Amino acid sequence: MKRGPGQPVLWRLDDGEAPRGPHITLVPGTDAPLLPVDLPATLKGIARERVGRRMLAEALGLPAETVEIRPRLRANAQWDRAIVADAGQLADWRRRLMPGCTGMLPDYAALPCYSGVWTVEVSNGIVRARLGETDGFTAEPELAALLLAEAERPEAILRLGEADGAVDSVLAERGVPVHADTASLENAGAGKPLGWAQATAGLDLMTPPHAGFDRISARLRSWAAPAIAAGLALAVWLGGVAWQTHDLDARARAAQDDTLAMVRAHFVPSGPILDVRAQVDRALADAAAPDAPEPDALVLFQTAAPWLTGEGIELQSIAWQTETGLVASVVLADFAALERVVADLQSAGFEVEQQDTGVRPGGGVSARLHLAAAGA
Repeated sequence: MKRGPGQPVLWRLDDGEAPRGPHITLVPGTDAPLLPVDLPATLKGIARERVGRRMLAEALGLPAETVEIRPRLRANAQWDRAIVADAGQLADWRRRLMPGCTGMLPDYAALPCYSGVWTVEVSNGIVRARLGETDGFTAEPELAALLLAEAERPEAILRLGEADGAVDSVLAERGVPVHADTASLENAGAGKPLGWAQATAGLDLMTPPHAGFDRISARLRSWAAPAIAAGLALAVWLGGVAWQTHDLDARARAAQDDTLAMVRAHFVPSGPILDVRAQVDRALADAAAPDAPEPDALVLFQTAAPWLTGEGIELQSIAWQTETGLVASVVLADFAALERVVADLQSAGFEVEQQDTGVRPGGGVSARLHLAAAGA
């Protein structure tokens, strides 16, 4: 691939002698496609990467543990595309990198990148395409023609490399200007290409995607020893709870026992508990006074109960601890239902934090919701 203005030195893996100085290694884009993934906007951070990896692996029919993804990051937006590649293939590529290598990219990512413009190059019977800022692929001409025909229409096309009847026919049908070089494209008003760092952000495959774990480790190292111990204990506890969802009946009984214990401790110290809501309402009314204390854990649970026990919501457990506050474990049909529950709780005056959101092996979505009164 010809080196463009502002680009570092490019070298295709195993293609002759590697440059002696700093360079970028290009690997076959056919083995590292950039694929779309539909994730809710509320899913963020490591949880978003974990769920996205599982969904892309299922779409490709591959075991999740054999797949590595690299999200295509965008400024001020949640990522919705990711490079997907076989983890073993990536490990082999990384072992073959030469001294001086500063990055490893799929070959389509090194094409000139303009906003709203396609860059299409045919070389040695292979098509490499960069479709604006967030998309691209490498494929044989027949498949490339199908992908180009289905992609969103660009403002212009930069056509590089060899002629190809199938590809050029599809490009002509798009009805937009086709330019043979960057000078012609820029003279037509396309502007300057994106800078190298911006055009390749989130596409570097040189190092494994351990950034999330590294961030957690850095935070743990910055805490005092008691805080580290507490955080690790909490992480172990959350992990244990998250992976024991198979025994749903036991969780339901535990949630009921926790509720009754809270009622007994705070509102009905003696006598039978026959109707939790009615007895709590009566106890709160009896205790009302001008200088009454702020509502405690059970008041929060009472207020949240209608939104946590509605149709289609499976409340697995609810617990209160001084360190964590009120935490409810729920199972719903899909992410849309989860977003509706979160929105309802927020409308009811709660601050809601999602924890350990994930897709259940048997279907549905599980999540832990950390609830606090708004402004608390």
